Amino acid sequence: MFRITAAAALALGLMTGGVHAAEHEVAIVAGAFFPETTYVQPGDTVVIYNTDDVPRLVFGDQYHFVTPTLNSGEEYTLTIVDAMPNQYYGKSITTAGEGDNIGESGIPAEDEADTDETGKTMRGVFSFAPAPLDED
Repeated sequence: MFRITAAAALALGLMTGGVHAAEHEVAIVAGAFFPETTYVQPGDTVVIYNTDDVPRLVFGDQYHFVTPTLNSGEEYTLTIVDAMPNQYYGKSITTAGEGDNIGESGIPAEDEADTDETGKTMRGVFSFAPAPLDED
């Protein structure tokens, strides 16, 4: 009986593709996301953590998610869902409550985001494409 049950379980696992959700990490480093592109699938989780000294708010390109203010050393876990917009942005928070109403003014998310001295926007991407292989 055990052999039949184990074989059935193995076959079921192979038929369903044996897909398991993965956990990814994105760090906020010097006003940027690292890595800038994270390869994800629905059901995965992404832990966004702030290594900067500056408190940050992270939000999706259509404000489909908005983190609480992340102080240095704090993190936020986001679950990836099917068909979610794939770009997200960061904004420094300098006063308490500054990000409480983000997304309510109608300003595009990209315009709310921080930019560095070269004009590069604090932006990250969730890619649903397969991750490229490392070629050494």
